[in-house]
Amino acid sequence: MNKKSLITFILISFCAIATSNELPVNPDNLVFGRYVENDSQHALQMPIVRYQDQQGRSVDLVAAVHVGDAAYYATLNEKFKNYDAVLFEAVMPENARIQKNTKMSEQGPITMLQHGMKNVLDLTYQMDQVDYSAKNFVHADMTPQEMSKSMADKGESIITMMIKLWRAGVVQQLKGGSMSNTEMMMALMSGDASHQLKILMAKEMINMDETLGMLEGSEGSTLITERNKKAFKVLRREMLSTKNKRLAVFYGAGHLKDMSQRLINDFEMKPVSIEWIDAWDLKK
Repeated sequence: MNKKSLITFILISFCAIATSNELPVNPDNLVFGRYVENDSQHALQMPIVRYQDQQGRSVDLVAAVHVGDAAYYATLNEKFKNYDAVLFEAVMPENARIQKNTKMSEQGPITMLQHGMKNVLDLTYQMDQVDYSAKNFVHADMTPQEMSKSMADKGESIITMMIKLWRAGVVQQLKGGSMSNTEMMMALMSGDASHQLKILMAKEMINMDETLGMLEGSEGSTLITERNKKAFKVLRREMLSTKNKRLAVFYGAGHLKDMSQRLINDFEMKPVSIEWIDAWDLKK
């Protein structure tokens, strides 16, 4: 696998948010990540998008990035206190707890990659920063057994996903839409490699839709489609509770395009506002 394909795989495994007030949203131009560079801002930003139905219930899609600034996670922790329930992603047994600061020997390969990226980019790790012990947090993802079965049923494996991502990386490179080896080398040889790599990867992260589309295919994938189905079964259950009027779904940004369509088509909700929060502050 070439460097760009590996980076694409890492970005999707992370697959986010920024500072500002809530703004009206145009559903035809809805995006779940943006790179901002102007006189006052330079950041990777990801959204909190609010959806409402005619009964006044609301669901916020909160995009997650698995490595980010400590200030970003602190902001999320404060916002999560305002929800009746926060549905979160984590492939784990139903009654398990997320452990912070796990030892290297206890980490899986994806977690090790995420920790590696955290160190290279001088960022912090989501699982160590977010307060998953909060009483309003609700697990809304597959168990390892469910995920393994779904992948087996679809004939999927880590290898087949890597091959699809490699193909997508080749397509993006031919279109000129992906970072070049020269850009990567210049970033690594610069006097501030972490900062320059962060800028390159921030630009790459907001162009994941095409890559994810190739990964999903016509039948959908376990990584996105099937996990989203499980999350929304939990969402429907939580919405039936009379005490839950304001809900959040805290999931990787790569999941949210599909989730948005499910809220619109299956839950008869409409996006009404968007708020941006800096996930990576890229100012020097």
